Amino acid sequence: MSLKKKTIKWLSKNAVKSLNGKTILITGANSGVGYKTAEICIFLGANVIMACRNNEKAKEARDKLISQYPRANISIAQLDLASFASIESFVQKVKDDHTDIDVFVNNAGVFHQPNKTTEDGFEYVIGVNYLGTYYLTEKILPYLLTHQHNVVYINTISLIHKFAKKIDYNDFYYNKKYRNLSVYTRSKVCLAKYTYKLAKKYENSNVKILMNHPGISITPLGLNAFGKRVKRLSKVFKNIFNSPEKSALSVASILSHDIPAGSIVGPNKLFGGWGYPKINRTSKKVKIGAEELINFTQKEINAKKS
Repeated sequence: MSLKKKTIKWLSKNAVKSLNGKTILITGANSGVGYKTAEICIFLGANVIMACRNNEKAKEARDKLISQYPRANISIAQLDLASFASIESFVQKVKDDHTDIDVFVNNAGVFHQPNKTTEDGFEYVIGVNYLGTYYLTEKILPYLLTHQHNVVYINTISLIHKFAKKIDYNDFYYNKKYRNLSVYTRSKVCLAKYTYKLAKKYENSNVKILMNHPGISITPLGLNAFGKRVKRLSKVFKNIFNSPEKSALSVASILSHDIPAGSIVGPNKLFGGWGYPKINRTSKKVKIGAEELINFTQKEINAKKS
C-alpha cells in the first residue's frame, strides 16, 4: 500500500467505509490523478476497470497496484479518446460483455499538444478533452441508463475553466493563433457546460452526472508539457500544490455524500486551488450557452463522420 497516512485518516473520517461489490471504470487510470483514483477505490474495496490508451502502461500500472493490493480485482480496457473508432469499439465491448458499471470516471485528458490532431482530424487537446469525452458520453450513456441500479457518472474538468473567454465558434480551435493554455481552457469549459446541461437533463434518471477537478496538482500532464524547469520548480513548491493523491479524493467524496446532479467537487482552499474536496460554486459561464455549444459540436462530429 502506498497511500499516505493522512489520506487513510481522511478516508476513515470522510468517506464510505467500503465500496465492496462496486465496479468503477476510470479512464486514463495508468498515471497521475487517474492512477491514484484507482488506488483509492481499490483500497475501499471496489473492482476497478482501467480504461487506457496505452495497454503496456496500463498493464504496468495494474501490476503495480496488484503488488500492493494482492486481492484487488483490476481489469484493463482499450480506449483512445483521440479516435471515434476506438470509442465505438470500447462502448461495443462494454455492451457485449454486459459490463455492470456503478461508477464511470472520465479522468483522461491531455495538455500542450501543438501541431497535433486526433485520428479524426481535430485539434488534439480539444479533440480529446472535450470532443472525445462528449462522444464517449453520448455513446455510453444510453447503456448506463438501462442499468437497474443507480450509476454515478463523473467528468473531470479543470479549475482553469473559470478563466475561459467567450467561445468563438469561428475560431473554436484557435487556428488563427494557437495558445496552449487557451486551448486547454476552452476544452475544459466546453466539457463543463456540456456536463452541467446533461446533468440537468437526466437528474431524475438512474444516472447522476457530476463533475470533479484536481485543483492545482503536480501531475505528469503538466510536468511533461513544460519540461525540466517546471519539474525543478515543482519540487521547490511541492507543498503549495495538491498531490495527485489528494486530488483523487474528490471521487471518494462524491461517492460518500448525496451531492446534487451537476455539482462540481474539488479542493476546498484558495478558490479551489488545493486542499481536500468539497462542493465548489458553479460559475455562471458553466450554466449558460450549452445549447449553442452542443449544436456546434454535433455538426462538427457529423461533418467528420459523413
